[in-house]
Amino acid sequence: MPATALVAGLALAGSTLSAAPAFAQATRQTATRTAALSASQFDGNTLTRDLEVNFADNHWSWTAWNDSTPVAFGSGQPDYQCAEFVARALAAAGLVPGLSPDAPQDDYFHYHAPNGQVYDLLLITPLPQYKTIYDFLMDSGLATDVGDDEAAAQPGDMVVTYLGYDGEASHMGLVATAPTATAEATVDAHNNARYRFGYHYYAPSHLVKLVPNAFVTVWAWAAEQWLSHGTSETVNQHATVNDRMARATDPTGPQV
Repeated sequence: MPATALVAGLALAGSTLSAAPAFAQATRQTATRTAALSASQFDGNTLTRDLEVNFADNHWSWTAWNDSTPVAFGSGQPDYQCAEFVARALAAAGLVPGLSPDAPQDDYFHYHAPNGQVYDLLLITPLPQYKTIYDFLMDSGLATDVGDDEAAAQPGDMVVTYLGYDGEASHMGLVATAPTATAEATVDAHNNARYRFGYHYYAPSHLVKLVPNAFVTVWAWAAEQWLSHGTSETVNQHATVNDRMARATDPTGPQV
């Protein structure tokens, strides 16, 4: 996409922000600032990925989303697990319409997306009663699953581990650095706390890549969905974050 078209798309996304009642103020400000950049200065892919990795690099050791007390490398983070960590990194780059990276945890547990669906962005393992962060990535067109392809990993992409029951998704992290001729890609992740950890530790895995111009793509999707569905008022009144995370039917898989 030409840079001028990209900036025009961002401006359109910014106007949509103002019209949608569910938008977070921080996300509105991000879109407005981004749209104001000149076409010659703006590289949407690089900026988006840099914002994700910057968040991950600065939050990999946090005890909880609202507790910056650092845990040691490799220590558990039961109150701030892998999918939530990745979701907040995405939100820091403006890639989760309506959510800011410092929104309350329940807003991630019951994420009311523009398509009228409610996603549990704290969850990567598929469960019948929940739509997971993976479902959001696929439904929104924000990312594509390219399978076992570490060579294609770029900062800001995601790695999903498949060591759950019957080979289900069980863990995820955010790619921090791309592979080179002499070194593998590295990953930031939660529970357990990892910073620039070797990609191969997440095997067997799939690489989930951001699409080109991911910011424009997800906001265009959001605008289209809001026009079709309006805003969702559905709230799960029968579950809490602790209830879902404690269920025996919710396999945690390996916490690498």
